[in-house]
Amino acid sequence: MLKIKLFNPQHPLEHQELELSDHRLKDDGCLIGNSPSCGLMLPSIKVQEVHGKLFTDKGKYYFQDLTEKGITQYNDERVNKEKSYPLETDDIIRIGDFVLIVDGLPIKKKSKNRKSKNTKKSKSSNKRSLQNIKALTRKNRRSTDKASEKTEPANQVTLEPTTKADNYQLESGSSMGNGSNGAVISPPLPTGKINNKVSSKPQETTPNIVQSQPPALGGINWWNKGKITVRCLNIIEDTKDVKTFRFTGTSPTLFNYKPGQFVTLNLNINDKIIKRSYSISSTPSRPHTLEITVKRVPAPADVPDAPPGLVSNWLHDNVKVGDEITLTGPSGKFTCVDNNATKLLFISAGSGITPMMSMSRWALDTVAERDITFVHSARSPRDIIYRKELEAMAANHSNFHLGLTMTRQTTGDPWWGFQGRLNEVLLPAICPDYKDRVIYVCGPDSFMKGVKKLVEELGFPMENYNQESFGSPKKKRPPSSQEKNDNSSVVAPNNNITKNNHVATPKPVTAPSNDTSYPVVFAESGKEVLCNEQMSLLDLAEEEMIEVESSCRSGGCGSCKVKKLEVDIRYEGDPDGLDESDAEEGYILACIAHPQGKVIIDA
Repeated sequence: MLKIKLFNPQHPLEHQELELSDHRLKDDGCLIGNSPSCGLMLPSIKVQEVHGKLFTDKGKYYFQDLTEKGITQYNDERVNKEKSYPLETDDIIRIGDFVLIVDGLPIKKKSKNRKSKNTKKSKSSNKRSLQNIKALTRKNRRSTDKASEKTEPANQVTLEPTTKADNYQLESGSSMGNGSNGAVISPPLPTGKINNKVSSKPQETTPNIVQSQPPALGGINWWNKGKITVRCLNIIEDTKDVKTFRFTGTSPTLFNYKPGQFVTLNLNINDKIIKRSYSISSTPSRPHTLEITVKRVPAPADVPDAPPGLVSNWLHDNVKVGDEITLTGPSGKFTCVDNNATKLLFISAGSGITPMMSMSRWALDTVAERDITFVHSARSPRDIIYRKELEAMAANHSNFHLGLTMTRQTTGDPWWGFQGRLNEVLLPAICPDYKDRVIYVCGPDSFMKGVKKLVEELGFPMENYNQESFGSPKKKRPPSSQEKNDNSSVVAPNNNITKNNHVATPKPVTAPSNDTSYPVVFAESGKEVLCNEQMSLLDLAEEEMIEVESSCRSGGCGSCKVKKLEVDIRYEGDPDGLDESDAEEGYILACIAHPQGKVIIDA
């Protein structure tokens, strides 16, 4: 186990403690840099994307610089990229504005030659600073040793090989203290699988160095998963039918998520609990608030009698500053953080702009090595969400290129930019090097289908294509031959069915002529129904008036998880909403689960 103290020299009395297990330091070791893919992230323009690494070899610990210029210091020595530096207790590594001090190795007696060498250099101010920090480290270590072994300091992070949580990040010029000095604390981005689809330089495999639970910082808690109650801090009218709701914790909270992810709101509407998922439009680089941007949804033009969007319109009409809302999350894999590509193309329409805005804000805030072309399609200039901010981002950042196109002609709204829907002429005009980029697309379903078809026909490498999914329309159950003959496929309830894993043999089900239908037993409700394999268990439950909570309908939020008693299913999509613990306890996601045999679930 390698123990490290992480200091920001502007606040040398405050530090963060890290414990890196030998398991995490084997093979390629723990990468250090300002990239979210690194095991230890130091967000500063003075730190390169992959700056160095800590590793173990034959029971000893080493540091190696991975920069071309060799700008890192080991004690008072400028490091050589070709050399690996053995680590001893109190050794100091300086990377940009950050100081890493080795704190967890047995203290070895220094040789006389080394002591003499240190004495000769003690006159330099840099050496005095180094010795002062070492003294502070030894003092802190002695204080820690006196404490009970069962009690850990509030700011200590234990890194275990099997835990799955998040890295910590410390913004340049900020402290890890209690915030009394006005320092800004930046929460970590969750570590995920590294995607090397497109990259300007080779990337190294990075282990997921994570922790089980973030510590509280001076009474401020980090939220990175689960249910939380938030308070509406502000409501911003972006356009005539779009509002941004800005939330803060009911107690001091820092929000931690990946840009591009979504949260699920739990709302009480007309005395009924309703869940809906919305992309987070804010960025984790501004962690004190969390924002969602919501568009009012009118009734469909082709079905004027249909009800308008229930939840979105309810938020517009009812939520006021000071109101409290419960939400869960974050969820979703639609994020550029896990991709090491340096050239990105964001394409959005309507409210699909929200996850793109989160990723763009994050990239510019953290000085990430990303070149972004942002293409957004709107009906008219007055319908462009975040227009002023987008134009300011393009004006102030040379690595952010904005392309807006309008799809409708409107009077009184002059527009001299791009017009029309994205096509084989417009896309290369806005982004000539689109084939060299990783594409992220979000918007209405018809828009995303059109963009996907367009780039496929243009020969784009589709392994670099990503799109958000807000769920798919319900698939109606094809009628079996019995239903066509007015014979019900619903079997009479079996009163012997219980929910405690004791399921009596259900009454025989007449096999349908279509051999792709299977019996589905709802144990708690006492129903057994034939279900075609093209229909999800959630859709079937809703048809049978069996209550199963749901939200995203795409496997991302986990709202529809139900416990399996006997199950033979296939998933249509990835069950991202299930934790490993959920799967081990026998839960499945009803929204993307399709029967492949007999199914018995606790619903």
